[in-house]
Amino acid sequence: MDLYKVVREGIRVSEPRYSLKNIEQFYLTERAGKVTDAAASIVFYEKWIETGDKRFLADIEKYNCDDVRSTYELRQWLLTLRPQELPRLHETAALKPPPDAALSPHEQRLEEYHQRLLAGLPGDRNKWNTDNLRRELAFYLLDFHRRAEKPLWWAMFARQEMTVDELIDDGECLGGLVIHPDYPPVPDKRSTLYTYSFPEQETKLKTGDAAVCVETLGSLSSLVIDEDQNLVTFKHNGKPEPLDREINIGPGRPYNTKKITEALFRYADDLLEGSNRYRAVGALLAAEPPSIAGHEPGTPLIDEAKELLPQLIHVVENLQESYLFIQGPPGSGKTYSGAHVITALLEKGYRVGITSNSHKAIINLLKKIEENAVARNIFFRGVKKSTAGKPDSIMAGRLIDDVYTNDEAMAPGYQLVAGTAWLFSDYGMDQSLDFLFVDEAGQVALANIVAMGTSARNIILIGDQMQLGQPVQGVHPGRSGDSSLQYLLGDQATISPEHGIFLKTTWRMHPHVCRFISDAVYNGRLEPEKDNVKRQLLLTPHAHPILKPSGVSFYPVEHDGCSQRSEAEAEAVNELVHNLLTQQYQDKNGNIARITLENIVIVAPYNMQVNLLQNLLPETARIGTVDKFQGQEAEVVIISMATSSEEYMPRFISFLYSKNRLNVAISRARSLAILVANPLLLSIRCKKTEEMALVNMLCWVREYSKFQQNHI
Repeated sequence: MDLYKVVREGIRVSEPRYSLKNIEQFYLTERAGKVTDAAASIVFYEKWIETGDKRFLADIEKYNCDDVRSTYELRQWLLTLRPQELPRLHETAALKPPPDAALSPHEQRLEEYHQRLLAGLPGDRNKWNTDNLRRELAFYLLDFHRRAEKPLWWAMFARQEMTVDELIDDGECLGGLVIHPDYPPVPDKRSTLYTYSFPEQETKLKTGDAAVCVETLGSLSSLVIDEDQNLVTFKHNGKPEPLDREINIGPGRPYNTKKITEALFRYADDLLEGSNRYRAVGALLAAEPPSIAGHEPGTPLIDEAKELLPQLIHVVENLQESYLFIQGPPGSGKTYSGAHVITALLEKGYRVGITSNSHKAIINLLKKIEENAVARNIFFRGVKKSTAGKPDSIMAGRLIDDVYTNDEAMAPGYQLVAGTAWLFSDYGMDQSLDFLFVDEAGQVALANIVAMGTSARNIILIGDQMQLGQPVQGVHPGRSGDSSLQYLLGDQATISPEHGIFLKTTWRMHPHVCRFISDAVYNGRLEPEKDNVKRQLLLTPHAHPILKPSGVSFYPVEHDGCSQRSEAEAEAVNELVHNLLTQQYQDKNGNIARITLENIVIVAPYNMQVNLLQNLLPETARIGTVDKFQGQEAEVVIISMATSSEEYMPRFISFLYSKNRLNVAISRARSLAILVANPLLLSIRCKKTEEMALVNMLCWVREYSKFQQNHI
């Protein structure tokens, strides 16, 4: 129970704040200890460090005991204020079904598999072997998608209780819609096309997204949002009822994941039968080293002193019903390498699958495969399972056909098959592939990897767990909520040479940028390609003092009271951009050109700061959150942190200081990365060592910015 939330939302007091120390005035006698607040406890701890006097520790312990007692007394006091007629939590029948409530078919099936998978395991977990642990994980994965969908359903129902103003403020929604008088509803086959206007607001909804009417939960399709005119159009089939003149819309219903769940049950059945049909999946879940014909276990998979691609092709082709992880740091050419490996496999007649979390990532890899195949005069017949009505899902390739049903994609004759988890989890794909390549594997849930893995004899994961991951909804037991790469690597920043392949060369970053990224993120293993040293800015005597030819720069900008939007930082960024537009740069081939807006990427953690920068800078400026720029690059990257200090941080430290997000943002830079931030962000209080590591990366930026200060 969050007592702070209860106090803040349930009572009104005469104190200036709702902290525990303020509220104590109403229910607790004065504290007797020498330590009276958190700040004092830090002082006493420092004194203990300096003197070793245990009396200081005793005072801190007394303070913590007082805090525990105060929290208990707060609860008791709140109970005395509680209206008698208000029903207690356990009295709400809807929250707890009666003991004799029938289990759903899915729950009954889970209970059956719980008995079959786990009932015979030793009671002492310390005695469990690899197979026991794999059985437990397989059981947890069976219910992954239902657990992940629960928060989405809860949010949909909760929005029905929200006011219009609250929905407008909810970034997941588009609130305050009013049907446009100039565009009356138009019949469109079995649906109706609606056009609504909406007030200015921030929303994560975008054209092509699935959506629902908040009031009726009726599904909306063919969503098109015109942010310039504040208009939204969509189709609605009239179910459960026609739309009103004024509505609100929110994210669509969770996707139907039954097909993926069925694949997970197939894997569980295989475990129970002991047939070992899905050996690659089993090897991945056991985190075994890859099994490669002719390779001695425990030795590096490749010789880093030799040419990469021939070795990469050899390792993949010689996998023995196993898996391989290829880690591709920023600019290391993972898509290029993956495309060449896949083309080589196709040339030798293997059947290959391509998948990822998004159609965009799949199409990006497919285009590289086609380019390489055409350049080498290699012919193959490929197919991509696309989605009707979603243009961004369509490949429109020369060698690869677009189809719109699984049956079409599974038709015989296709040597390359591409699609999402719904295709490769289909029973019709079971063990039909020689190799399944999973791009951006760090964004793919382990459950989906297992489900899709049933389609192939070998699995190749391509990605980087140190870049952007995929947030997982719901609470999941054990490791069942991990992404595939989280599961394999845990807290490791890089894959070991014996367990996978690390693409060690970046073709993008100048050595000074690469050095920072390599040291701060990749244990010093990332190296720049030799010609990257030519990438630099050619600065005039009138260049802004924070600019330098290459590397990383920390630009301190002081401000106060800013949470997600800082005008001071926006003005600083504006000044930098306009100064950069008077400078020149040199590329890795020695070519010199004037810097344009195309050569500058501007990143901010919050949409509010993005909007402010967009209003201040020219329309063609490349501005967005870091998610927008993964896979892109520019000569100069400017990062605006926006938040003034710890006091105004709108989210957890793990968001603003995310090592993964900073890694992606800084590594977009070919020559120079500039971090614009309030210096107070370098000295916030950390409660855990993990938080210290996050803040330390920002401190590293300031330290590394001292290199190469002089202009050319």
